[in-house]
Amino acid sequence: MNQVCKLCSNEAPLIEAHIIPRSFWEIDAAHPPRMVTNIKGDFPKRIPIGVYDQTIVCERCERSFSEYDTYAVELFLNRAKEFEEVRDNSEKLTGYLHHNFDYSRLKLFTIAVLWRASASSHPFFSRVRLGPFERNARDMLLRRDPGEAATFAVLFSIWDSPVMMDPFAGSLCGVRVYRFYLGRLVAYIKHIARPCLGVSPPEP
Repeated sequence: MNQVCKLCSNEAPLIEAHIIPRSFWEIDAAHPPRMVTNIKGDFPKRIPIGVYDQTIVCERCERSFSEYDTYAVELFLNRAKEFEEVRDNSEKLTGYLHHNFDYSRLKLFTIAVLWRASASSHPFFSRVRLGPFERNARDMLLRRDPGEAATFAVLFSIWDSPVMMDPFAGSLCGVRVYRFYLGRLVAYIKHIARPCLGVSPPEP
């Protein structure tokens, strides 16, 4: 029996899909990321291939995410050495800079992760619920529209050790954001249209 795809709204068989691309779980095959969660349930401490959900999308819609997921993996994992360290006057590391990235694909990657988590019925993503903003994210994905910089803006940070924690809501510069753990990366994605630090389009 076919179900309804939450992205295209068509009746079709739904497939097991990742919310967070599998490559972020596989950055070190010998030492997969630790899973850390406060959610009650029988979660293994290590999940080398990530969390699947078969209640979200059909195969065609899952393929539509491939371009964004592949790009994020390429940028953050395969091209990690291209990031330049940014230091203040005291030589303290304050961030990383990349001069050549595709804003549209990177932004759509973060929107896709956020929407899939909100639409998911898996307990691991139970703390991500966009409410009326879920439809906004869905419509942007269907239009392939990254939107304005303030819409679903994102800030990335890096950790020394890979950790996969269930995403949850928090605050960044006074704005509500969702924290997503992607191995050594943490993505802070906001879902209201207020100014905040995030990925901005490159200068023309």
